[in-house]
Amino acid sequence: MKDAKYLLYIDILGFSELVRSDTKKIKKLFTVIDSLNAHDHNDFKTLVFSDTILIFNNATPVTEHDHEYFVMFACEFIQDLMFKTIDLDIQFRAILTYDQFYYHNLKNMEAYYGTALVNCYYKEKEINALGLFIDKRINKYNKIFRTTEFDNDLNFVYLLQTIEFLHMFGEFDPPIDEGYVSAGYDFFGLQDDVKTLKNIYSNITLQKDSKIRGKYLETYYQYQKRYKWLMALFENSNFDHTVVSPNADWTHLKRGHI
Repeated sequence: MKDAKYLLYIDILGFSELVRSDTKKIKKLFTVIDSLNAHDHNDFKTLVFSDTILIFNNATPVTEHDHEYFVMFACEFIQDLMFKTIDLDIQFRAILTYDQFYYHNLKNMEAYYGTALVNCYYKEKEINALGLFIDKRINKYNKIFRTTEFDNDLNFVYLLQTIEFLHMFGEFDPPIDEGYVSAGYDFFGLQDDVKTLKNIYSNITLQKDSKIRGKYLETYYQYQKRYKWLMALFENSNFDHTVVSPNADWTHLKRGHI
């Protein structure tokens, strides 16, 4: 497709209310956004305005491997945002698509436009859930992250890779051998994965607005569809990640946050 780019369209939810009520949290949020690993990647450009983040590729994909490369990194950028905002309890919706998008760095300003941006702007408002959604037309290039059908246009992307590992590990009765867990890279980040699920679960009760509550419900449902037995395990332990191996050394298996 001529002039097409991979566009990652990210909308930070509840931004207007934060502006009115918690400017300190807004400053922390922008510190997090400024630290995203997408800024360090020369093949991508990041634009931020108010509650919207746009990330798109600079280089042009030629081979199938190129397309897989851009899709993988775009998903990882969202994963980075998710874990870096976990302690702020800030949620987002994001769409990854591939369509016409133009960017011009002019003398006094940056200009950007295209059908990719317009379509994402309207489509994002229709999504009654949280997280990352990938355009079905490009999901064939997604070789890393599991997805499930969300609607006619999009798939929901499962970003919690340690949870995914446990799911692929097979249904088990805890505990897993503590030595295996303590030495295992595959368990790195489980605390953050489970905390992410806990935040979603807690907001189902905490949110008073039925529309907002519905978004958390739908998101939790998407995880339950794939990880039903794991979700029950963590719910019954009040989302204590150590339930899978209570005697393991979890101290070095946690991501750092700003």
